[in-house]
Amino acid sequence: MFSVSYCAAVHGIDGCLIRVEADVSNGLPGFSLVGFLSSEVKEARERVQIGMKNAGFSCPPKKITINLSPADIRKGGTGYDLAIAVSLLTAFGYFPQEYIKKILFIGELSLEGRIKEIHGVLPMVYTAYEQGMKWCVVPKGNVPEAKIVKGMHVFGVGSLQELVTVLQGEMSDEETVPKGGAGRSVVKSYGTVTAGFQNLTFE
Repeated sequence: MFSVSYCAAVHGIDGCLIRVEADVSNGLPGFSLVGFLSSEVKEARERVQIGMKNAGFSCPPKKITINLSPADIRKGGTGYDLAIAVSLLTAFGYFPQEYIKKILFIGELSLEGRIKEIHGVLPMVYTAYEQGMKWCVVPKGNVPEAKIVKGMHVFGVGSLQELVTVLQGEMSDEETVPKGGAGRSVVKSYGTVTAGFQNLTFE
């Protein structure tokens, strides 16, 4: 199965939206990361696999390929971990592709499945906003920095398990506002979501 999530790269003061593609297929089990990657990005393979396992999500013995596109831009840092994990979980069927198609995911994943804050969130979020995205998921410690970008809805999470619960629509929040018609809502500010990200509307 194929899936896509989004992250961002920073080069100096400029940012670039990164498309994180995951392909899971039958064949000799393996986990490949491609896309002009630094050593810390390549190490995401271990962090994501072990973090998913310790968060309670199985990783079946499949042929897994993760591509960070565009391939001609070098990616460094650990902020891609969360987007890689989300793309992989989508490919494994934990939630449909449409739930994540307009959300930026930023964060480092620990081996126990915690989402750790990173540096450089502000230019990443601003880049996503310039590219038309309205939502981003960041580590809780990065929420104040991400909220500097006006017009971007910011959601902070502390663990992979918490994020999956939100995406599957199993958490609730009183702070929501009607948007785009009856029965649909968006998050007004940082908090948990009424019926999961699947009920969000995007402008």
